[in-house]
Amino acid sequence: MKTVDLIGFDDFDADTIEEVKEKMRPLINKYNNMFDSESIQDFKVVNKTFKKDGGKDLHELVMTLDTVIGSFRVKKDGWDILSLVDEVETILERQLKERKEKILKQREGRNA
Repeated sequence: MKTVDLIGFDDFDADTIEEVKEKMRPLINKYNNMFDSESIQDFKVVNKTFKKDGGKDLHELVMTLDTVIGSFRVKKDGWDILSLVDEVETILERQLKERKEKILKQREGRNA
């Protein structure tokens, strides 16, 4: 199984980093079931943290999945890193499902 490269997570504790990785495993498994794990070229989650007034951290999360069938990218801002990971994972999963449906329709059109 392809691993997720986490970039910009140095300031988070080990438990949070592990939880982020755990949240990505189901997405990788779904991709493997829909397509092929060998077609994953790169999978990374990049976090940029900005300090806002009042001392709160604003996170900008960019999730990128590069595959032989195309690239998928989601960018979202939020205050809670784990909730943000859930949101971008959900959006990326929707993009994967849409791509699968598009591929299946194209195949059906060729077989008609």
